[in-house]
Amino acid sequence: MKKTISAILVALAVVLIVSMQPLPTLAANGPRHTPGLDVNFYQTPDKAYDALKNGDIDFFQWALTYEQLQDALADPMIQLAPIDENGMWQIDVNNNYTIKDYPGIRSPTNDLNFRKAMTCAVDKDWILNDVVKGLGTRIDVPIAGPQVSGWAPPEYDPLNPLYDFPYEFNMTKAAEYLTAGGFIDTDIDGIRNYPVGWPGKELGPNLNPLKGKIRNDHAPRMQAGMALAANLISLGVPVDSQLDSSSVLFPIVMSPGFNYHFYTGGYSVGRYPTYWLTMFHSDYWAGQNYVTGHNATGQPNYPIFDECIHNIYYAESMGDAIQAAKDGCVEFMNQAINIPIWTSRSFWGYSKYAAAIVNMYGYGLENIFTFLHSYKLDDPATVPNESTQPLRFGTVNAPLALNQLYSQWYFDYAVLDRIFPAGQLVEPYNLATDNPGVIQDWEVSTWTDTTVDPPVEKTKVTYWIRKGVKIVAPVTGAAVRDYKAKDLEFLNWYGYAFPDGWLISGWQDVEKTHIVNDYQIEFYFSSKSMWFYGAPPYPLVSRVEWLAALCGPASASFVSDGTDFPASTKYEFTPADKVVEIVSVTRDATLLTEGVDYEILAAGSPTFMRNIIHFLVNQPAGTITVNYYKSTVDPHGYFIGGLPWTTTWYSVGGAYYPINILTGVGGVASLGANTNYFHETPPKGEIDWMWTWTGSTKPRSGYYQVFLFDAVKLLGAYCARGDSTPPANWFPGADIDASDLCHVGLFDAVTLLGDYGLKYGIPPP
Repeated sequence: MKKTISAILVALAVVLIVSMQPLPTLAANGPRHTPGLDVNFYQTPDKAYDALKNGDIDFFQWALTYEQLQDALADPMIQLAPIDENGMWQIDVNNNYTIKDYPGIRSPTNDLNFRKAMTCAVDKDWILNDVVKGLGTRIDVPIAGPQVSGWAPPEYDPLNPLYDFPYEFNMTKAAEYLTAGGFIDTDIDGIRNYPVGWPGKELGPNLNPLKGKIRNDHAPRMQAGMALAANLISLGVPVDSQLDSSSVLFPIVMSPGFNYHFYTGGYSVGRYPTYWLTMFHSDYWAGQNYVTGHNATGQPNYPIFDECIHNIYYAESMGDAIQAAKDGCVEFMNQAINIPIWTSRSFWGYSKYAAAIVNMYGYGLENIFTFLHSYKLDDPATVPNESTQPLRFGTVNAPLALNQLYSQWYFDYAVLDRIFPAGQLVEPYNLATDNPGVIQDWEVSTWTDTTVDPPVEKTKVTYWIRKGVKIVAPVTGAAVRDYKAKDLEFLNWYGYAFPDGWLISGWQDVEKTHIVNDYQIEFYFSSKSMWFYGAPPYPLVSRVEWLAALCGPASASFVSDGTDFPASTKYEFTPADKVVEIVSVTRDATLLTEGVDYEILAAGSPTFMRNIIHFLVNQPAGTITVNYYKSTVDPHGYFIGGLPWTTTWYSVGGAYYPINILTGVGGVASLGANTNYFHETPPKGEIDWMWTWTGSTKPRSGYYQVFLFDAVKLLGAYCARGDSTPPANWFPGADIDASDLCHVGLFDAVTLLGDYGLKYGIPPP
């Protein structure tokens, strides 16, 4: 009854405030809640948890294990934030025809019956119940748990009571699959033999040991991998298990090795299964894709699965994408390509001294909204004053690289995303909603490519860049200049020139760009897809500094044979150069105008360079000279190009700028708060993070506002606590006031009411 009365009083107060007060607007670029962020690098989740227990960090990048959760429940200094992760833990299986350690020998994992046997040898229920002890959701297709019910067929949803997984744990059935594949112990020595006539082992000797690569820096995966190895050995399949850390196993399993049979993998994934493109499509084999592989003739193993993946990524509607994903799940299951096991469903732990955090759906506490909004206290047990010390965040591994093009690990991006964000934001409690960021607005339309016969309709995306976004220097945090369309164009064409980069899927489909003005740019794509609107603008980098550090000037010329250069003629130049930016095109002494006299096209696969001049109007005979920048430094390396990080780490619309970076376990990235961030410090009363668009003419304006839905979220969590067993209505983002930590109550309501009506984030005109 008391709770109900309190909630009613708060609701009445909100109504009163609405009716009596004007709606104020925050001034631009106010002070930040915290002076900076330290990202500390630990070796394992246990080490990171110990650091949280000891008060060395305020939270870390991982869901708590069962043992950690039990400990945290008994520790009043640790709060809990529930998380159903957009992530997957699985047994990765190398489906390729061979592996390097056994050259010329067909791999057993290239055989369907063998893969089915492996899947039947994985006891998923044991892993869920005894290893992660209920802190997970079972998955049987490669779709993260929070997404399964929308993107997988009902018959492949473990939450469906009618679900019947065809490869359930069954050692008898596993043995039957091995026998059906011809893997029989013909010499009765306890080890199964290759089938007679097996390529590379035609006489049918004992199986070579499978190469099992098992991560020992994550206990649940280590137990799952060891159990699979033991079960295979009991079936007469020898296994050579290597237990080691990610840094050791990475070059063996992934590029450049691909020298394994099974690996205990894990992924943090996006909000839609477009991630299948780089994870499984044959175009990415021996790159990001280390699973599906090729057959004996060098052709993709799974053309039907490829087609399903293509149809997801290049879908023109959400319905088309969902159907393609469901079709892909069927083919994935038919081919037993991989062994998905679980998605974490647990809690993140964070310090009692941290307030106003944002627990993003599917991703936890590590998100831009937490880093803009959260603040910490020195010692609320004595004086609840805000700390002057940085927020401290921990990773569970040291980054393997901090390279804007080539980094691929979750803990790499714990640092990179703070400095080099995406152009658009995602509403943290509704992942289907995109919010503006450095990209103030965007519009998806079509264009008609008339250079082909018949003409083809393709996707066009127009971006409007927010005015006044500053590029900020490393170490000092000084504003250098405004971010403009030329910077966004450079990002695309520099990344495009390196198709082995981890982020190439965002750039690979751009055919041409056109800068309308300093704050408006058009991207013309080579095909159609509903997903293209968010593809190119990530990660935002600073053009001038990258050109100086990584590129150099060059030129190319071609001469008419005495006739005019006719319109619609295409000239491709210097295919050996990695062209990253066209500076100018001249005909003899006449400067030609891009968009009037010519346009620049991308050559596409396999060239991946923007090096085609396409004339739009006839040009008199003469010498055409193209002046451009080309890549002069190999961008690979721990830091891009092997250069000092200070050379290229200019923050573009990031919440922070780098002050110092010490690499390796025990290291830290010390980041300063970017006081030039492009909108104001969010008021503490902000809870829901819903953006309101205003106007209809692009670019639209809009704002964030502390308003009714913020109050609704607070009321929904009223009286809930986060420092003991959290009730179902515990909502960490509503714990915004320092006076009553770990509890959503009267002081939080008062804080919200004090900010009620505030608007902020309004773009400049």
